[in-house]
Amino acid sequence: MTAADSFRSFWVDSAPTSSYPALAADSDCDVVVIGAGIVGVTAAHRLSSEGARVTLLEARHIGAGATGYTTGKVSSLNGLVYARLAEDFGAETARVYGEANEAGLATIADLVAQHGIDCDFRRKPNFTYTESAGGRTALEREVEVARSIDLPAGLAEGAEELPFPIAAAVRFTDQAEFHALRYLQGLAAAAVSAGCTIHEQTRVVGVGRGKPCRVATEDGSVVRAGAVIVATHLPILDRGLFFARTHAERSYALLVRLTGDVPQGMYLSDESSAHSLRAVPTKGGERLLVGGESHKAGHGDPVARYEELERWTRERFEVEAIEHRWATQDHISHDLLPFVGRLWPFGASLLTATGFRKWGLAMGTSAAETLAELALGRKHAWADAFDPARLSLRHGLGSFVKENADVGARFVGDRVIKRRRQEELAPGEGTVVGAGLGQRAVYRDDSGALHSFSARCTHLGCILNFNSAERTWDCPCHGSRFDATDGGVVEGPAVRPLADADDPS
Repeated sequence: MTAADSFRSFWVDSAPTSSYPALAADSDCDVVVIGAGIVGVTAAHRLSSEGARVTLLEARHIGAGATGYTTGKVSSLNGLVYARLAEDFGAETARVYGEANEAGLATIADLVAQHGIDCDFRRKPNFTYTESAGGRTALEREVEVARSIDLPAGLAEGAEELPFPIAAAVRFTDQAEFHALRYLQGLAAAAVSAGCTIHEQTRVVGVGRGKPCRVATEDGSVVRAGAVIVATHLPILDRGLFFARTHAERSYALLVRLTGDVPQGMYLSDESSAHSLRAVPTKGGERLLVGGESHKAGHGDPVARYEELERWTRERFEVEAIEHRWATQDHISHDLLPFVGRLWPFGASLLTATGFRKWGLAMGTSAAETLAELALGRKHAWADAFDPARLSLRHGLGSFVKENADVGARFVGDRVIKRRRQEELAPGEGTVVGAGLGQRAVYRDDSGALHSFSARCTHLGCILNFNSAERTWDCPCHGSRFDATDGGVVEGPAVRPLADADDPS
């Protein structure tokens, strides 16, 4: 595990590469959608199908963000969340959360069938399990609440498919798994057929207020629209302070060839951090996808996380080979509910969705439907429950304070910490050198050449950390990521590349 190329998503490697043209001139439309992940493509398809003139702008390529690096589970069973939601917000909010997830699952199934999308869509039961007798009480409570709000929940005493014992599991019937990237590409093609215009390699750097909205891109081109949907995972616009009301976590995945049968259900443990399991059909036969080892973005050693995930897997399964390794990033809201709606507090024409808590496929699909309705001037039944303007700090105050205190500590502390000298770097290694405003992010590539940039994140100026697996510079404050070779943005909320080391801007 020494080369960055060895950390590649199976979904990316097993799907065709999309090739929509970059935006080349100013244009006008009814709705601009920024970001071609599950939310953006679904919203673009829905709006185009309703006759709206839609332009979808993507900084890299379709599915380049979380959707191309997911586990591909489509489910309303999101760990143990319903009892907590019912306690914090009441049974009605828990019901809406479950209803939105189930509706997202149904919508994906319908779109797969309607457009004949080849994406290995398979109905499966989904389980959240515990290996300890002490975890059973929480599972029983989860089943009780889920049943009371009409979700397909039951308590399983064991799981014959798994080669290790479990004490109990929450079981949701008729859930699904699929190849999320191939699905997204098929849905994008359907959106184009409905009249949507897609531009890849087109990074948006700002959205001006006013009517119409002016969406500015990195190369200077502008798209004018009556409404804008910001579907960039975490909004690239700081209005609404979503970067302070969520935190970014990285999680890791392995695609494993087993010597025996692959369990065919979908599973998630109740551990902290949890481990995720599902079967994946490949040209070489069924494989096991194992996910887990989450941690806050920009913290810790990614290579060590992969090694720990492999150790966990080998303890429980007869492993023949590890065929793929990759990581993903998700944003967790402070109160467990996603933010879907107006990009508070600025007007009804600017909309967003974020904070899916690692369950963005079903919920992201329903969020896109909600945003499309709002963009068309209609109210959606789920809009109030997920309103970004909600004031719910009493439900997530501890998380909110902890995460933002950590950001403050990193912002100050990382400016004085002592690090390695660049002369000590071996090929493939990076470090921050210098102190204060002169800190530099230095990376030595496999040929021995050094690449040096300002170590300040271009979002809000936090000092970056080197990601030794993906070979990126990662922000420990809000999760932005940058390429170690050219300083380009890999993941937002940052929209500007790293400055050259000798450029103080």
